[in-house]
Amino acid sequence: MTEVLASGAEAELVLGTHLGRPVVRKHRVPKTYRHPALDARLRDERTRDEANLLLAAARAGVRVPLLYDADRRGAVLALERVGGPVLRDVLPGDDDATAAARMHALGAMVGRLHDAGVTHGDLTTSNVLIEGGGADGTDGGDPGALVLIDFGLGQFSEEDEPRGVDLHLVEEALEATDDRAAALVAAFLDGYGSAACAPASLRRLEQIRQRGRYREAV
Repeated sequence: MTEVLASGAEAELVLGTHLGRPVVRKHRVPKTYRHPALDARLRDERTRDEANLLLAAARAGVRVPLLYDADRRGAVLALERVGGPVLRDVLPGDDDATAAARMHALGAMVGRLHDAGVTHGDLTTSNVLIEGGGADGTDGGDPGALVLIDFGLGQFSEEDEPRGVDLHLVEEALEATDDRAAALVAAFLDGYGSAACAPASLRRLEQIRQRGRYREAV
């Protein structure tokens, strides 16, 4: 019997095994509203793209789930099953120093990702696992043991805009979930600051902030 871990608009996550290893299978589900040939092509391409993004991130020194298999015809990725809670669930119980250390580590991780020409596209604290942490979030684990997951909206890009969007998504996630958001964003951006692309990305982040303020004022 298969166990469905999560089901979203584009994919279903199912627990399983691959060559004796516990894995999570990410299956891009068919969409009946699309022409069957177009649907098959899109699921094939997106499976391929996500596999390539994961491999590129790993080469850049970013901890992501290991990719064990990519079945493009079936639109299924077999990924390492990483234990641990999501960052969003753990941060509220962290003291200030631990929370800042986690966000600084995440910033450095995202900087390595961006310097490798990869952007995540859905970079929130819900898409970061704390490896070794307790499933209930009571044992937070090593502040630096972060695993970036779900590259389904990612892309290869050297442009400042998607990098700035990644940073802004983290900022928005913190502002929505933690009353220490200003300090945690500062720690995140400090960690990111060591990236070669940081100056341009941070300039674009400020432009994105300004666009948001303008829309709110209109």
